[in-house]
Amino acid sequence: MKFRQQPDNILRELGIYEPEDIDLDLVAYSLNADIKRTNLTNCEGSIIGTDIKAIITINNNADPQRQRFSLGHELGHWVNDRGKNLTYRCDLNDMQQRISSKKGFRQQREVRANQFSAELIMPNHIYSRYLNNLDATTDAINYLANEFNVSRTSAAIRFVEACQHPCMLICWDKNGNRRWFSRNPIVPDSIWPHRRVMQPHSTLKLSTGLEVDADKWIANEDSEDYVVIESVFSNGYDFLSLIWWKDEEQLN
Repeated sequence: MKFRQQPDNILRELGIYEPEDIDLDLVAYSLNADIKRTNLTNCEGSIIGTDIKAIITINNNADPQRQRFSLGHELGHWVNDRGKNLTYRCDLNDMQQRISSKKGFRQQREVRANQFSAELIMPNHIYSRYLNNLDATTDAINYLANEFNVSRTSAAIRFVEACQHPCMLICWDKNGNRRWFSRNPIVPDSIWPHRRVMQPHSTLKLSTGLEVDADKWIANEDSEDYVVIESVFSNGYDFLSLIWWKDEEQLN
């Protein structure tokens, strides 16, 4: 995704090369944006700006990881959408937008702001070093979430985007309905997860690094002929299954 300024470049200019040094308040200061934290209702973050100066307000009732992502999101608006009358008020739904709609101009900007935030908090030039020798399991996601001080969901999404393993992340509601999914670039577009899993109470059991028949998660006709490595975790609202094709030949 194209940004007016790449998150990696912004952080490098500040001499930031380790996850513990990613100070978003410092980043905001360097970009001429002031930060306020206060109680917001039905809103996770907002920004008011001109073409040279911005004021960003973050909901201080949210958990610290959510506040970090919200700040990164608003900085994404500041970097990419600035103008004489920049005004955004972003709720939780905006922060969860991942797929752009050609007809939805506002949605496109929210998706871009979310991607900017993810790459600012887990930048390529740092995050890639931490992926070395990590298998696609819940243990790896927990490790990355702890190192970068992000939610497991955010860590898993970035893991799928950046890792060298063919894998897929699928989000399910508690009734087993698929909410969204993300493929690693190695996984062909022809491979799709089920729209709904049967018996969600037994299917969506927490696991890490468990070998299962692929048709448990994958809808393609030939999925009954091979296995995948599954890891299942919850974010408190939904369940996420991380699927790894350990044998890449099975993708053919």
